Amino acid sequence: MKNGQWMTSLPIVLRSLPVINLAIPGSHDSMSYGIKSGAKPAPDAEKSTIWLNFCFPWFVRRWAKTQSSSVLEQLGLGVRYFDLRVCQKNDKYFFAHGLFAMEAFEPLEEVKQFLISNKEEVCILDFQHFYDMDDAHHIKFQSQLLQLFDNLFFARSDGSLVDFTLNKCGVLGRQVLLIYRRCPVVLPNEFWPSNYWPTPWPNVTSVKKLEKYLRNALLSRNPSQGFVSQCILTPSGKYIALRFFSSLRKTAKKVDKKLQPWIEEQTPGPFREHEAPTTNVFMADFVNLKDGKFCNMVIELNYKLKNF
Repeated sequence: MKNGQWMTSLPIVLRSLPVINLAIPGSHDSMSYGIKSGAKPAPDAEKSTIWLNFCFPWFVRRWAKTQSSSVLEQLGLGVRYFDLRVCQKNDKYFFAHGLFAMEAFEPLEEVKQFLISNKEEVCILDFQHFYDMDDAHHIKFQSQLLQLFDNLFFARSDGSLVDFTLNKCGVLGRQVLLIYRRCPVVLPNEFWPSNYWPTPWPNVTSVKKLEKYLRNALLSRNPSQGFVSQCILTPSGKYIALRFFSSLRKTAKKVDKKLQPWIEEQTPGPFREHEAPTTNVFMADFVNLKDGKFCNMVIELNYKLKNF
């Protein structure tokens, strides 16, 4: 858990900055490590995925799993932003990415216990996508989330995202900021809608195009919002077909190596309208590569602000 308390260890001046002005490591499809042998296709699976999983289940798992570290291991590496995809089956909620992973509240309980044991750390839980969920499912799921995290939420009534600092969270006892996207029902005060934390999707298959997209997308950032830079490739069917014996992990290694110079040149921190926007959350596949090098690199960016 070398980065298990990296927020706690930040200089006081950085703990006074809004979290939207810090550099935060994030994991893409954070709970996909829960996809096990024999996993069934989830509601978000394409027809080709369903067929391939019947014939070559090992192949589908190689491309469906974006993480191999558990949520506690990710927290120990320094991840504080979690990208979450949820579906329901028989009125139970599961994480999914093409295939079913674990029931949703098992790892979320682990997140809660980590936060209880580390009072100065905060997490951003971003529920990006929902599948096979109607209004009643959303209301029930939200109720269970509210019950689980209770008074740990930094709610909209606690202030704006500019007020969302580590110091203020410590005073209020808040440790969770929950984003709930694409919701058909009215959100509780404890949840934040999509527009507060944009996360533009690159949808490219080359690192060169990815870096160009990340640079251009950042230009649209608003100073009062959070922002996610998705440092990931999105393999197309053709890309995968040409790499039948490869895996998403090998793709992630390529991104990790080639995108490192771009990440290292970034700077977090506040900025004003008409100034060059700064970075915030960096999201990646397989955050445990090279002993968490990606997380170390992102966390280190904050120390560019130590004399802020």
